[in-house]
Amino acid sequence: MFTLLVSWLLVALIPGLLMLAALGLGRLERELARESVSTADVDEFLEHAQAVDVRTLAREGITEALEYLHQREAQQLAAAPAPKALTGRHHAESMFAIDLTDPYTGRLMPVRIHADSPANRQFDATRHVNRV
Repeated sequence: MFTLLVSWLLVALIPGLLMLAALGLGRLERELARESVSTADVDEFLEHAQAVDVRTLAREGITEALEYLHQREAQQLAAAPAPKALTGRHHAESMFAIDLTDPYTGRLMPVRIHADSPANRQFDATRHVNRV
């Protein structure tokens, strides 16, 4: 009698405890995911990293290293000279450039989109029915 009562108690409590554990782990995962770094950020860091950035990564972590990298790139962009105007002796106008705006309204003109046919042109239909 006692084992029957205990077994019903286990049947009632174990699913509830499992659901509470799943909810708690979901909240923990959500908190951890908010502070994590995406793969795109890591790819960007690896493409542009220098020795200073790798030392910062080893000492302080990826978020601080990315922030330092972005600050250094912003300073380099601010210090870079302004680009030259595209005029002069060696500049040629593009002959294929098209203005897609309507001269009267200033809005974009509709452009016709050519889509490929969904039919497979490499498939040849058989002339005889395969009666298997």
